[in-house]
Amino acid sequence: MENLKLTSLEEAIMLAILHHPRYGQDIVEVVSAASQGEYQIGCGTLYPALKRLSWRGFIQEQKLQENLDVRYGHSRCYYQVTATGRATLVRIETIRDQIKSQSQIHEALT
Repeated sequence: MENLKLTSLEEAIMLAILHHPRYGQDIVEVVSAASQGEYQIGCGTLYPALKRLSWRGFIQEQKLQENLDVRYGHSRCYYQVTATGRATLVRIETIRDQIKSQSQIHEALT
């Protein structure tokens, strides 16, 4: 079984790119907006997290060669969740639901 340990930041990043590939600054903006400013991700935090997620097979990156003149010759890297990453997010959500259910049963009995 996959190692389900994700930090809340890693999970937020994966959720931000779950349905739509995004580049770094776009991820930062989506996570910040969705969290109402709770997560303020800097480059020194974002890119190491993306590398860890990629190394673990949860996300993949794709470099696009568009707009090279605007980007001073650098290609933009987009990130998207892999099938393994999707399965991991589903499994984490299932575990959360089971914990909530058990907690509700316990509260009902006490």
